[in-house]
Amino acid sequence: MGTIIGKLLIGATAFLMAAGVSAAQSQSNDSKYFGQAVPGMTPERFAPGIVSTDDAFELNAVFSSDYKQFFFTRTVNEKFRIFISDLTENGWSAPTIAPFSTNFPVHRDADMMFAPDGQRLYFISDRPINGVEQKGYNVWYVDRNGDGWAKAQPILSDINTDAPSYYPAIVADGSMYFTTERADTLGGNDSYRAQYKNGTFETPVNLGPNVNSSTGEGDIFVAPDESYLIHVARGREDSLGGNDLYISFSDGNGGWTDDIHMGDVINSPVIDFCPMVTPDGKYFFYSQGGDVYWMDAKIIETFRP
Repeated sequence: MGTIIGKLLIGATAFLMAAGVSAAQSQSNDSKYFGQAVPGMTPERFAPGIVSTDDAFELNAVFSSDYKQFFFTRTVNEKFRIFISDLTENGWSAPTIAPFSTNFPVHRDADMMFAPDGQRLYFISDRPINGVEQKGYNVWYVDRNGDGWAKAQPILSDINTDAPSYYPAIVADGSMYFTTERADTLGGNDSYRAQYKNGTFETPVNLGPNVNSSTGEGDIFVAPDESYLIHVARGREDSLGGNDLYISFSDGNGGWTDDIHMGDVINSPVIDFCPMVTPDGKYFFYSQGGDVYWMDAKIIETFRP
């Protein structure tokens, strides 16, 4: 979501699913994708009426590695809330607000991402830290505790500063990519990488001008092996809608190739953001307008230099 969060004017009403979703899973009750027919190379709205609805604004799409839980974000009373659905023997449960996203009703939570072991979920929130109201979003985490969740905690490192932080993306070694504004930022916001070492995150490093620019970037997803990244860039000359998705590949030397606009199959005149690839690497999810979309992840290889 990145800087987009603070700029969206959302008038959507709250929408809480009151019934189960098994009826919508007519194709397969045990499908790990909500019984949806899998898409090809054309994006399709994901789980209409269940995840992507007409009555609320939805974004984000994160599956647990065992495909037993699915997380996304929905507006409730014009505030972002993290929703969760569980895969049961009867199919996927109706999405409900995640327990760690219910305690601060006047604050906002979004942009979730699992750690490599699946036991920790990172997300962003503008909730208070130690009772002190915050100027914007910080990166938080919540650990699994048996079948539930422990108390959410803010990251105690150089990632959270006076400037808001957005869209944590965790790679295979536990390191974090995210978006913020710092002294060496090239634009309104840039994307950074913070190495994870000895249980903490080191000082974030700017990804440089092949990824970042003077117009501002955000919402960065990075492949677990760091072979490619997909992110949002704002207001570039080739943009179709002001906020479009771009892709960059590892140059093999610790850097990144010049990012490439992902074209009009994915990008649109409305806001395109929140990129994510499923744990099995098969499907590419992103948000467009106020809905979640998905398509075959083979699209990624069509952009490789």
